[in-house]
Amino acid sequence: MVMDLNVEGRSERIPAGSHICQMYSKVTEISAVTAHLLQIGLKSGEKCLFAGAAEQVEQLHEDLQKVHVDIVTCIASGQLILIDDKTPFLSKDGRFDPYYLLSTHQTFVAHALKEGWKGARISIDMNWLVNDVTPPEKVLKYEAASDAVFTFQGIPIIALMHYDYQKILAANLVVDLLKLHPIAVVGKFIRRNPYYMNSEDYMLKILRLRKGKQDPYNGV
Repeated sequence: MVMDLNVEGRSERIPAGSHICQMYSKVTEISAVTAHLLQIGLKSGEKCLFAGAAEQVEQLHEDLQKVHVDIVTCIASGQLILIDDKTPFLSKDGRFDPYYLLSTHQTFVAHALKEGWKGARISIDMNWLVNDVTPPEKVLKYEAASDAVFTFQGIPIIALMHYDYQKILAANLVVDLLKLHPIAVVGKFIRRNPYYMNSEDYMLKILRLRKGKQDPYNGV
């Protein structure tokens, strides 16, 4: 389960357990990257999921057709899931819970393997999923936990999460999100992230800053 993720002619080798962040300035940037990720996954016999707003799902549907994916067959077989409903990813009270979202990923992988697929790929527009009142630390907890579970446990999943650059910039999340992703897509570029800090080191740093009563989400 290794693939090349191609962005504007440049590619990176993506192994199982990879945890990728895309920072977009236009929502249309999501579809092209996701279409390639899912196209390769579908060809490789992996179960794939994309979740986002209805217009994003429609655009992805068109881009998958452009790369000759038989969408009807893939959906009918249960290999491909395109969803514009947030409900399955939120807790019972309708709120964003980092550990609940992570558990949905683990369940998705377990079902994929049980159904006979080789692995799983998940792509979610996080700005669509997370509302404006969600504390930044919850998003970072989700990303740190995902990094710990996916990367270090070698789970057969490739996860691509999308963030609106302007919104996360306003929330002072850019640096921290980069530190939690070994591979990042920014605009037309994909690269291995020189700022990456594994989740264990990251959480230890947060705990030290909290102990010293500093703001752990400002330049951690």
